[in-house]
Amino acid sequence: MSHEQRLALELIARMATRFGPKSRIAKELPGWLEYLTEVDCPERPHTRPSQVWWQKVRDLVSRLAPTAGGGEGEIVQRNATLLGDHLGLSPVERSMLAFVAFYKIFDGFEHVVDGAVETKEVTIPLLLSWFCQAPEPEIRAAMRTNGRLVRSGLVQRNRGRRHDRMPFVLSERLTFALLAEVDSIAELIALLFPVAPAPDAEWQDFEGLGRDADLLRGLLSRALADREAGINVLLFGPPGTGKTEFAKVLAAEIGAVLRAVGETDDEGGEPSRHERLAELSVASRMLGQRSDTLLLFDEMEDLFGTRGSFFGREMPSKVHFNRMLETNPIPVIWTTNSVDACDPAFLRRMSYSVLMRPPSGRVRSRIWQRLEARHAAGIPETILPALAERHDQAPALVSDAMRVARLCGGGHAVVSQMLDAATRLAKGGVDSPPRHHAEISWRQDLARADSDLARLEARLAAPGATRRVSFCLEGPAGTGKSAWARHLAGVIGMPVIEKRASDLLSKWVGESEQNIARAFSEARAGHAMLILDEADSLLADRRGAERSWEVSQVNEMLTWMESHPLPFVCTTNFAEKLDPATQRRFTFRIRFDFLSADQLPLAWTAHFPCPPPPGLSALERLAPGDFSNVARRMRALGEADPREILRELTREAASKLGAGRPIGFGR
Repeated sequence: MSHEQRLALELIARMATRFGPKSRIAKELPGWLEYLTEVDCPERPHTRPSQVWWQKVRDLVSRLAPTAGGGEGEIVQRNATLLGDHLGLSPVERSMLAFVAFYKIFDGFEHVVDGAVETKEVTIPLLLSWFCQAPEPEIRAAMRTNGRLVRSGLVQRNRGRRHDRMPFVLSERLTFALLAEVDSIAELIALLFPVAPAPDAEWQDFEGLGRDADLLRGLLSRALADREAGINVLLFGPPGTGKTEFAKVLAAEIGAVLRAVGETDDEGGEPSRHERLAELSVASRMLGQRSDTLLLFDEMEDLFGTRGSFFGREMPSKVHFNRMLETNPIPVIWTTNSVDACDPAFLRRMSYSVLMRPPSGRVRSRIWQRLEARHAAGIPETILPALAERHDQAPALVSDAMRVARLCGGGHAVVSQMLDAATRLAKGGVDSPPRHHAEISWRQDLARADSDLARLEARLAAPGATRRVSFCLEGPAGTGKSAWARHLAGVIGMPVIEKRASDLLSKWVGESEQNIARAFSEARAGHAMLILDEADSLLADRRGAERSWEVSQVNEMLTWMESHPLPFVCTTNFAEKLDPATQRRFTFRIRFDFLSADQLPLAWTAHFPCPPPPGLSALERLAPGDFSNVARRMRALGEADPREILRELTREAASKLGAGRPIGFGR
């Protein structure tokens, strides 16, 4: 028989000694004995149970109890002692922990305890008193909420139904650890709070965080060295932006061990909120004396959400949570997808918070190259930069897409398909507007602007050139406004964040302003050039506003434009619709116009392999975008006749507002 059976038999022996043959205990005890040992007990008389019969039962219990030993029960008791010693529990509290563990783990022990309590002749404190060999008042004192056993987090108060017999419960993770054969408390801690896997990313991959990353590195390094209490770091942002990965990279950067708490229960399922809180409490106490460990707690809103976010479920005391945040002895990195679900009272107690965004520019290209090397998705190295430029999803999504591409053997086409599907899902099933696709690279000789673009490029690319510069690029559609802005960003070595008005405008009051602020903040964090297309929708003349939100939206734009420290560009086809206050917000206002007669042959040669026909120079109001559009049309039709190409260009010119249109029908 095992150790746990022996302990259950000892409880039975105590009850047999204390109660007589006519008690309810005596009626149930033979059944418990047979359940535990499969030994036949003397049959109980149906009328008046005699003292002789009861003595035979007692003698049987006395003979069986000392012969049992070994098994999982000894492992549980040894591990409970290890934990109790590490956390400074008294011998009685350590025994109480073992009692709760036996009750949860071993059916026979639970059967005896439940049966005894059901007789109403014994109580849990009395059974604990026998088990722990301690006076019952000492047991009741140790059971209190403010006792060391409960405060340690090893056990939690049972918040189940009132008729539940055991007042304490154990987390699944602790139960699993108590059953493990380990040689030291260090091994036990490793089972309770596994070390996070090594990061896949590198410190340079988060260069977009700029000074935020540097500050966190210094803060956590100093906090660990000084064992400073109450240090909490919050990483927030949309799913997949690398919050957990950055936590791992940050820990590695400062030479610390990162341990995640409250992620799953023993069976890989979702732990309850109370279990998560208990694990955090235990981890803080068990690891609090170390100067090389950080804790990671994902989905912070699960603990610190507002009352409304829990659909009326009971929320714990704010005072308790506030005290926990202010006194936790080990730095905690918290993550959440949205701070909107978190109580502001708890957010104020974060030592520092960082908004996480998808990487941009050269960082994204470098990450793609590393992910391709890991997954072998079959993407040629030559097209990786272009794919990284087109898809701005977070590395976690890119990694998943590459894994699927490898399994399907589909290469970069599958990767693009997967990422487009992920974007569509994130937007509620709506496809995102297509990214800009140019038929040819930017060409200075195909731009007709009222400023010297080459001089501007050279000046802004010079060492030490100012970055606090802004542009309003106006003119007809297709004249190259956005294309030049992207070209300028490349010349001065900055990544691009491009937004359309439709990306920022929302039907919900106040959300457009939030989107505008987020776009400027994202550009600042990524040290990127912000390009805002269709700016007339964002900066409409307030004198014609009919609603208050139309005014506040423009005010938000103007405020950010005034304070933004990096280059940004607004493009518009309707400069006359802009609010007059925008005049002084732009460093440069540049007009792009239709191609001149001298530029038409250059545009033809750039798009078509055949020589330009004589009638080309007579056309007016054509832009580079018109040539690109016709080139696509001709390829779709398989047409290469110069006369047909000229005819289509003529139609493009005739369709422009203000152009004379012939009467009648034509091809």
